[in-house]
Order: sequence, then C-alpha cells, then structure tokens
Amino acid sequence: MTISDEILSREAQFIYERAYGFEPKDGNLRIWKGYVPVQTYTGTKNAEIEIVISNDFPNIPPTIYVNTPMEHPNVEDGILSMRMLARWRPTYHIFQVIAEVKRLFQRVKAKMVSYAETTWEDPTSEIAMLNNQKSQLVQILQQKRKELAEIEQKERSSVSENVIAQEKSKLLEDEILKVENELFALEQKFEDYEVSSLEFAKKYHSLKKRLYLLESQKVSS
Repeated sequence: MTISDEILSREAQFIYERAYGFEPKDGNLRIWKGYVPVQTYTGTKNAEIEIVISNDFPNIPPTIYVNTPMEHPNVEDGILSMRMLARWRPTYHIFQVIAEVKRLFQRVKAKMVSYAETTWEDPTSEIAMLNNQKSQLVQILQQKRKELAEIEQKERSSVSENVIAQEKSKLLEDEILKVENELFALEQKFEDYEVSSLEFAKKYHSLKKRLYLLESQKVSS
C-alpha cells in the first residue's frame, strides 16, 4: 500500500507554512532536505538533514538522515534517533519532526568531523534553498488568493452551502492541529523537566478537553 497523495500534500503544506528551510528533494514529497543549526564546541554550524517518509506514514515515523559528518550521541551511521521517533504517534506531522530535530541539536552539542567544516558548510546552498522555498510559498499564496477570489465570486452569485461547510471544516481542522501541536510541545517540555507535574496536569487536562470538544464538533458536522 502506498501513501496517498492527499497525506503527502497535507504534510507539504504544513512544512511550507511552519518549517522554513526545507524543500522536497528533486520534487519528491516523500523526501525533504534542509539545513538546521547545530550547537558545537566551536560555535553554531549548519547541518544537512534528509527526512524520508515511508509508505506506512503516519502509522510509522519517518527516517532522518544526517548528511553532514558529525559525532553526536543521537546519530549513528548517519541516522538520527530521538525520543519523538521512539514514541511515535500517528497524529504527529513532519513539521513537528523538523522542529524537534532543531531543538535536539540546540540542546545536545555535536562534534563536527574536521574536513566537513571546510567542505560542507556552503551558505549559498542554504540561501538558494530558502529562495526556492520563498518561491514555493509565493505560489501557495497565489493559489490561496485564487481560491479566495473563487469563493468570493460564488458568494456574489449564490451562497453555496457546500463551500461554507468546507470552509468551516478547514477552520475546525486547523484548530485541532493547533491544539495537537500545543499538546506535543507540552509533553516535550514535561519530559525535559521544563514544567512541573502540577502545571503539566492542569494544562494537559485543559488541552485534551478542548481537543475532545473540537473532534466532537468535527464528527457531528
């Protein structure tokens, strides 16, 4: 069974909107390539990362390759392991994986292999990638404007109940994603001892209640 285009497109949209610096490799939405800042013993360096999405996503986590040679407790044979992947949930998204990769490399220092520091760190590559992503974001914005214009045209001619229902559903899905993201961030903070058990319990209960109500609305709509 192959992963659906709908899932890949949804993940791509989330990445473009929430995880700057990554783009599909050779236009393949299953492989995302980008650069993340890494704390080293000699300052901050950029490391090239590749995220590969399997056919079983989102039921199983993606594989993360670190293409920049380095010594790091979470990197073995060029593959990154981290808590989020070990405790994977189907509700997680690739943009959250990217955020956690960046967070990990800021918390745990790496030692770059000596020759890599003079050969791999090419700022023009990152600038080109960012410019590429900027172009993709402009295309998304143009598409959104086109969609908005089409909706406005439909409203001027005749109000479509179907369009309104779709818009409400989209807003509801966005709100559910927002709460899921807040839950994910809260769990990570708790596991890193950044919040107390009491504070975690209160916020967790509140967010879960909100999520339950939103999902109930989605089912009933």
